[in-house]
Amino acid sequence: MGVPSFIPRLEDVRSVLDNSADVSFVLDPDLRLQYRNPAWNKFASENDAPELASEAVIGTDLRRVIGHDLLPFYCAAFEKVQREQVVWDCLYECSSPQVFRKFRMQIQILAPSGYLVRNNLVVEHPHPPSAPVERAEYVNADSFIKVCMHCRCSRRVDAPSQWDFVPAHLERGLLHVSHSLCPVCLECFYPKEQDP
Repeated sequence: MGVPSFIPRLEDVRSVLDNSADVSFVLDPDLRLQYRNPAWNKFASENDAPELASEAVIGTDLRRVIGHDLLPFYCAAFEKVQREQVVWDCLYECSSPQVFRKFRMQIQILAPSGYLVRNNLVVEHPHPPSAPVERAEYVNADSFIKVCMHCRCSRRVDAPSQWDFVPAHLERGLLHVSHSLCPVCLECFYPKEQDP
């Protein structure tokens, strides 16, 4: 984080982005989606989210789709990029029920105004086999399963400080999932006292 930024224009980098395997997108100064590359569409389709590959996502306000726990962290990152004219980056997990994945996100200014966000795959491998779990161990009194939006672990009801990785809880269409951050991810990746 904090590397001085060269400020490209979308028209200068579009052909590179269109051919890149990195999932990339462009936001306007108000953090509304203006462009997403073919790698975005491919990733969405391969991960059972074809609606994210449609033109309907253009104009979406990023602040409306980031979980409320992470919103201050990412808003501070965009403000830092704008204020200091630097490239900001962080590692994050985006696993599926079958595959563990870690990405590096980079945010930089895009001329004349806006942001370029690139997500490149750093690690990808199948999850190790897991022991079967009782779903009831994770369903709270409101019939919700609480899942960490960073590491994707599920919080146990009988031991709220314990978070377990349960691949079945990542299946698309699973109803009654509430997103939060487990204490470890909150402290390690989003510390309040650290400037992003």
